[in-house]
Amino acid sequence: MNSFKRTMTAVGTAVALAAVGVLTAPAAHAAPGAAPAAQRALPAADPEAKALGSRGVYASFFQRANNEFIVYVDGITKPSRVEVRRAGTDKVVAVVDDLTYYEEGTGESGVEGRDWFQGDKQPLVLDDMADYELDVYAKPANGPEAAFRNAGRSTYALDAKFEAKSSRQEFSLDALDTQVTGSVTAVHPRTGERLPLAGARVSARLGEGWADVVSDAQGKFTTTVAALGTEKTLTHTVALASGDTEVSVTAPSTIRAQKSVLTLTSTAPLTARYGTAVPVRGKLSRRADDGTVKPAAGQSVTATGVGGGEATVAPDGSYTLLPPIFRTGAVNVAVATSSWLIGDGSRTATVAKLTHTTKVVEDKLVSTDKYGRLTLGAKITVDGITGQQAPVDIQFRTSNGQWITKLSLVVPYNKPFTATVAPSRWYDATGWRVHTPGTKNIGPSTGTQVFTQNRAETRISGERFAPLKVVKGKQLSVSGVLRTSTPEGLVPYTGKKVRYYFRPDGSTVWKEMGTSVSGAYGAVNMKFTAQTSGSWLIRFVDADATHLISNGREGRIEVIG
Repeated sequence: MNSFKRTMTAVGTAVALAAVGVLTAPAAHAAPGAAPAAQRALPAADPEAKALGSRGVYASFFQRANNEFIVYVDGITKPSRVEVRRAGTDKVVAVVDDLTYYEEGTGESGVEGRDWFQGDKQPLVLDDMADYELDVYAKPANGPEAAFRNAGRSTYALDAKFEAKSSRQEFSLDALDTQVTGSVTAVHPRTGERLPLAGARVSARLGEGWADVVSDAQGKFTTTVAALGTEKTLTHTVALASGDTEVSVTAPSTIRAQKSVLTLTSTAPLTARYGTAVPVRGKLSRRADDGTVKPAAGQSVTATGVGGGEATVAPDGSYTLLPPIFRTGAVNVAVATSSWLIGDGSRTATVAKLTHTTKVVEDKLVSTDKYGRLTLGAKITVDGITGQQAPVDIQFRTSNGQWITKLSLVVPYNKPFTATVAPSRWYDATGWRVHTPGTKNIGPSTGTQVFTQNRAETRISGERFAPLKVVKGKQLSVSGVLRTSTPEGLVPYTGKKVRYYFRPDGSTVWKEMGTSVSGAYGAVNMKFTAQTSGSWLIRFVDADATHLISNGREGRIEVIG
């Protein structure tokens, strides 16, 4: 895929706010194409939009280094033309119908590139500096032409400059707004004269608050803008609201923090159901600029401790935190970190009781068998009335103390059950337990008993299969050592019967070939007449009630002749 990268240079916008201080120099504007927050998007059900592949059509001007203005279109498969209107009117002053397709290839990060259309063969030269609205038209392969009115709005002017002043430079929760007055001029693209920029949409911003105003015939404007009172820092900005010449230039403003007063009305010990929210209530006030106490509406309080969360203060100053609770203990309430309020320490609500917790009772090792399988029994109890069933895990503990689930099942609460599990193939289990992980609103069990395998391990080792090649009719030998586990370690297991098995090459069936009894040192051995090539195996399967069976490793002997 061909890759075209846009290289565009814009003339910056200079701003001066008299009451705010010295401003930094403007930076070069970024490459155009990002749609504004208020961009118009087509309804998803519009069949024409689907046919054209639109994602929400956006159009704007951008400016080249030689002061040519180019139409830019994004979010549609193939626009046929763009009509330019003076903002607020229906009069079309220019039409761009020769649009070139561009795309960016996938970058090194693997993120898919963007595509767009430009009217770069038809640079715009309009009669007046002002704001213009753009309508995009497109026609699918089958069907009527689709119109996307007001797909964008841009300012047509060069090197916009502002002179502005603010009626306030220090702000508090009682003084969030300011009046911004000023004027804007720009260089006319055709004549080169610096003239008042009339009919331009100017955006005044204070923190997260903003207000748009349209400049009059002399390029003058007046508007009131207010901060939200939740910002961490506060900056003042005046710039064009749209167009490629828009560059945000800011100056700092001061926040005067007020003292807060935090109260907690949930003072009695609280009872909570496991995993559910418990209301923690109170009020947050502030010492106003005039010395009176007012609700700290719109500010935030936080909960930490055994439950976390955040709540916004209501107009009357009240708040309700809803932290989910998973254990008893303290819920600490404090004013959220704010540049507008001075904190008032923390208040503590106590969760004294947690309901709908579970216990594993009557847990026991019911039985084991010679194959190492364990049958565990238990009953899961839960306080509180519930018709739910209990999720249960049968878990084993590894040598490093980790608990691993071997079997999961669901059983009724408050009724005995049993479950049988096979030994782990990959880990040496040092203990077993019955555990319930709980649900989103019923707690997990704690403090269950740990059971160990009560049968001793046996092991066949030192196997020898000789000779590895033998003439048919001659003797071969299969031998090994049988040991058993004791507190002192593995020791010879004497006087026990082992069985010998053979599986011919190409077969999956093992056939018992004979038995022998382990000697004084646990040694086992038996001789056979060679008949055909295959694998041999020693097994100890006649275990008593206190031992486990074991299998030796396989060994192959080739029979020739």
